[in-house]
Amino acid sequence: MKYLKPRSVSIAVIALLLVILIQVLYDPISSIQHSLNVVGVRNQLPQSRAKWDALEITSYTFEIIGDARSICKPSARIEVQNDVVVKVEIMDVTPQTLAPDQWTDPDWGNEVFLCNYNNFTFTKVFELVEQTFQNFPSSVLQAEFDGQYGFVTSFEYGIYVGKGLAQPQVSNCCNIFRIQNFRPNTR
Repeated sequence: MKYLKPRSVSIAVIALLLVILIQVLYDPISSIQHSLNVVGVRNQLPQSRAKWDALEITSYTFEIIGDARSICKPSARIEVQNDVVVKVEIMDVTPQTLAPDQWTDPDWGNEVFLCNYNNFTFTKVFELVEQTFQNFPSSVLQAEFDGQYGFVTSFEYGIYVGKGLAQPQVSNCCNIFRIQNFRPNTR
């Protein structure tokens, strides 16, 4: 019996060191957190979409700030009428209204959602989130929805990589945008 106690302590210490090593190298805890976050967003999405659709708001303005790493960085006040973008005003030191032929990045506009201001209606934003869940659910990194209106207020999607030493976090992995200053138009 005396020999079992030191041996069981040794096994416990080895098991603990193994768990710590796995956590440091692969960080399974962050993968579990990511999976739980994805499930939470997936559960919120239908209710938020239903709330937005029920309000039947098709004309509105809002500001979008986004970043498609190294490709484009939209930052504009958008006006939507009848669910179509009708005005894009760049939010810069001196705000500037863009002509419609300037709304799409010539290199990436048809390939990268954030590089085409025509995509910035809430209907298309919901479609982006839904398609991302359908095609690449683990690429959803974060999403938030407006409590009053239901629209997507922020969305981050890209390549999910854990934070362990064997899987270093990729810093330029994601597309992200935030929507603020929403105002329905009652014209």
